[in-house]
Amino acid sequence: MEKCGISKLDLKRRNRMQILRVIKEFGPISRVDVASELHITRAAVTIITNEMIEEGVLVEIGEAPVNTEKLQKGRRKILISINDNYKFALGAYISETEVNIGLSTLNGAVLDKASMIIDDKTMTKDIISFIISKSNEMMDNSCLKKDKVLGLGIGIVPAMWGRLKIFYKDGVLDFSSFIDKVSTGVDLEIKCGNAVGLLALASNDFENYNGYQNNQVFISYGNQINIAVLNKNVLSPDYMSYTYMIEKAIVNPDGRQMEGYPDGSVKAELSRTAFMNAIGEVFSKEKTPVLFEQTNGDKANITIDTLSNAVMRGEEPVVNIVNRFIANFAVLLNNLSCMHFAQRFILHNVELSERQLDYFRRGIAKHVGEDIAERLILSGIDKKNLFSGGCALIIQECFYFKGGMQ
Repeated sequence: MEKCGISKLDLKRRNRMQILRVIKEFGPISRVDVASELHITRAAVTIITNEMIEEGVLVEIGEAPVNTEKLQKGRRKILISINDNYKFALGAYISETEVNIGLSTLNGAVLDKASMIIDDKTMTKDIISFIISKSNEMMDNSCLKKDKVLGLGIGIVPAMWGRLKIFYKDGVLDFSSFIDKVSTGVDLEIKCGNAVGLLALASNDFENYNGYQNNQVFISYGNQINIAVLNKNVLSPDYMSYTYMIEKAIVNPDGRQMEGYPDGSVKAELSRTAFMNAIGEVFSKEKTPVLFEQTNGDKANITIDTLSNAVMRGEEPVVNIVNRFIANFAVLLNNLSCMHFAQRFILHNVELSERQLDYFRRGIAKHVGEDIAERLILSGIDKKNLFSGGCALIIQECFYFKGGMQ
């Protein structure tokens, strides 16, 4: 008779994985509270966590603070947490202009980093060589043997897939050829993914709203607009291969045209290229004297700050274009909110001052309400630490999903 079920090893790994998840979301936390959250016995949690402490995966960090309103009898709760230095992670980020690589702890603290500027003439072998040399160099600099490093996670932006010979296989991105090339010089487990999704994973703060895990939409802004969705703190695989498909969504049915896209699409209305084209149509000494003066008459000098100054001084053509952009962006946020029940929108690759962000939010609120406008925040990922997406991938795959087991 064929036997079905889960093996003891798989059960152990799953239990440890659940405990790590709870500690990540609510920690530092006591064993009693872990048991309550997972609906398993305190004895079981104690046995598992004690073993993980012996291995160095978890650490005890002392007694829980006293709650003067609820004084408990008996022994105070002992808090446990993940040992951030139990293992380390290497991560890399590949865009059209840069290769970014770094080493981090389990909580994402950066220990080392390096970057290389690339252009259309940069060969794939040069990119791979840089990743290999810096990965090994960083481990050597930190005196880390390979058993202390979980692996190397690599995030690659969609615009680079074709150039690096990454193609779809059965509807899923196939990174195997690229991984094989990197593996020739890095003796670690290597994982690759869409950089947009990995940055979304790295930006997740695991915050709960009203006791529930939240849904987040990560929006990477630029000439190409990409989104990734975190559903209850878990990266949705549906958006990992096709993050750029949001560009075909319509935000203004009577809007601008762009070849290959519907009229009034996200690409035609909201991409950086589309926005700058709209500004370019009115940019002149006669129509936009404020903006013209600030940029010395050169469109290449237009920045968010020069546009903001023109708006604050009431330059009507610029005000109209900016407000139209905000109105269309509000439609996008509203649609994403309805589709994914998103409690938070994380806007990446946009640098706005507090005043500029406030203006943006007020414009969104005007069209779709304050509730949605308040959900918009700026990404906290520094441009120099974009490799953190790769680190997040390898930490998720080789630490959390394995329950901290080898």
